[in-house]
Amino acid sequence: MKLEHLIQGYRFNRINAKIQQEIQQEDKAAVININEDINASCLIDDEGIVTAMNLFSNCVVQNNKTMKKQLEHTTQTINVIQKTIELLGNTKQEEANKIMNMLGMFSGKLEAKAVRFTNHVYKIDVANGLLIFSIIEDSDIDY
Repeated sequence: MKLEHLIQGYRFNRINAKIQQEIQQEDKAAVININEDINASCLIDDEGIVTAMNLFSNCVVQNNKTMKKQLEHTTQTINVIQKTIELLGNTKQEEANKIMNMLGMFSGKLEAKAVRFTNHVYKIDVANGLLIFSIIEDSDIDY
């Protein structure tokens, strides 16, 4: 999926994503800002297609540290991960939920895990107070 279409897909799903920065060197990359606590970086091929993305979400909200704000942030993080799987992985909502369950997102304690589903590899990890969700196009698969 092209970067511009990914942003349109996020906005269609009521996720206020915007391209914060594009880097046009030998490897193209972009930084996407969703809000002050959720950001993403992605690699883009020569045709403008997003081939890999890392989504970074603070585990604790930075401002207005109330229980209500934390629950809203957690819900938004889960929604952004689900929509990213649907958009970049070209999956249905049920498949995205299955991938999230396989990654252990709802099992109580999150551990570094990776799951291969169709032609993408999904990984989730927590490091230094950041939830890191990665999606990488699997180039070893014959089309």
